[in-house]
Amino acid sequence: MEATGSRIVEYGKEDAEFSIWDIADIHLGNMGCSKEHLKRDISRIQKDPCSMFLIGGDYMDAIFPGDPRFDPESFPDDIRVRDLTRISALIASQLINYFHPIKDKCLGIAYGNHEHKFMTRNSEMFIHDHICSSLNAPNMRYSGWMDIYFVHSPGIKNIQIRHSKSRPRRHTARLRCVLHHGFSTAATAGGKINALKRLVDSLEADLVMMGHVHEQFAKSFTRLTVNENCTEIKSKITMGMITGSYLRSYLPDVTSYGEIRGYFPTTLGATRAKYIPREKRLVVENVADGIG
Repeated sequence: MEATGSRIVEYGKEDAEFSIWDIADIHLGNMGCSKEHLKRDISRIQKDPCSMFLIGGDYMDAIFPGDPRFDPESFPDDIRVRDLTRISALIASQLINYFHPIKDKCLGIAYGNHEHKFMTRNSEMFIHDHICSSLNAPNMRYSGWMDIYFVHSPGIKNIQIRHSKSRPRRHTARLRCVLHHGFSTAATAGGKINALKRLVDSLEADLVMMGHVHEQFAKSFTRLTVNENCTEIKSKITMGMITGSYLRSYLPDVTSYGEIRGYFPTTLGATRAKYIPREKRLVVENVADGIG
């Protein structure tokens, strides 16, 4: 687990509302990856000056020849046999190209269990380092902390985000966040919520984000505490969120792992948290595209 310092966000509009997107479980290199949903979310981030994002791991499927799970039918049509000699570099290049237009909004990048297994087995962890360097983003590894400081500066037209190892001298609000790729093999909603609760119970933060389970959930977790003088009972709230996936489990002419295991279809796309520094109000939303 990494402690990655501060992200200092300067903004001019006093009542600005910020969106923090956790884009995880993309699974580039798999036929089931919905690039349409990925492009749509990237476009939304690009158009909204108050949007920021993290990449939460499993950005590549990373099940290549030599892996007992390898299934050639799951490879997309744009990957040729000769590409297998440099497949991880090719998919890393695709990922960088997707996110390059919004790299100034990136708060950090984590890898997931798919990248970790492949990169450690093949001594290719430098691929993840290269992605972080190319997008000028802090390396969160599998999980990491960050503090987001919101600094209201009247007169600033555009949002300015910078990384720092120290906090600013003044700020309107601070949001302490944890990004974790996630864990659990649960297939039910209750099991996935329990995994989120295990994570939230093990640390203290304002916002905890995880992926891995290919579902969207949001829940607030409240604990009782007291003030510094132990004269007043107060509550401490942590908002937990599980972000969605971009991997379709059911496709024609492809028998996926999810189909074999009988997993529920996934809600495609990322979950985001919305935060208003002036009000210190944090909301996590679940979204379904294509309704109506």
